[in-house]
Amino acid sequence: MTTTIALFLGVGLGTITFAPAALAQTVSATPERPNISFRTPQLPEGGGQPGLVRAIQLRVKYPIQALRYGIQGQSEVSFVVAPDGRVGRVKITRSLEAQTDSAVVRAVRQLPQLSPGVQFGKPVACVLTAPITFQLDGLSKLARSKRPVPAADSLRLYTAVEQMPIYQGILGYRGLANDLNAEYLRLRAESGCFVPKTNLGILVTVGPGGTLYDVQRVTHDPKDYEALRAEYGDAVAIQEEEELPAACLELLGRAARNLPRVAPAYADGKRVAMRLQLTLLAPGN
Repeated sequence: MTTTIALFLGVGLGTITFAPAALAQTVSATPERPNISFRTPQLPEGGGQPGLVRAIQLRVKYPIQALRYGIQGQSEVSFVVAPDGRVGRVKITRSLEAQTDSAVVRAVRQLPQLSPGVQFGKPVACVLTAPITFQLDGLSKLARSKRPVPAADSLRLYTAVEQMPIYQGILGYRGLANDLNAEYLRLRAESGCFVPKTNLGILVTVGPGGTLYDVQRVTHDPKDYEALRAEYGDAVAIQEEEELPAACLELLGRAARNLPRVAPAYADGKRVAMRLQLTLLAPGN
């Protein structure tokens, strides 16, 4: 029997096939605080952000232990690309489990030396982040353990589950992110809320009944940038933080509630609430 293993990085831009019969999907990793006149780091052969994320994706291996226990969920990884293209300071900023987190860190560390980010014509250091989702085919017959599934944040919200949420019957969250983005743009025409100039990372909770609620902006640690400036001085990307006003965040929550219900996550055979990370796309992306 064939088991499909899907490894999704945020909102997919394409697919690659792993052996045996495993599936991977990529999306852009965006600078944590995007900026103007900036070219993101990329592979020596080019390919832009999709090529870089695809290179990470190809190096991520679904841990055997996680497969055995049917562990699914999301990790978020951040890493620094120095002005000379070296990759370093790799860390998990949102954890799933030790073994899946290690697999993600190992994949990033295997990247070759990159073409660095460039701002205003000079190489600069910058931080990139990517959410990585470990997701098994819902029809998988992999052995399941009675091992307890850990919860995060509270007893309500889970990070590691036996089955990830599924939107419109499709693995991955490209469609969910696109529909959320479209509904937000439709509603903002009535409200006057701004359209972001840069891609914004957001968190949304999928409830046990499949409803979407509690939309939050992804936040990042300013100490990362302080450390970069201490090490590289002026050779650091000038970051422009684009705020999401409270009224617009509420509008985004309203847009999420207007979407069709999502097949919820399952843990220990029960429907549970789970938080997902998505990307609100800027026009033209």
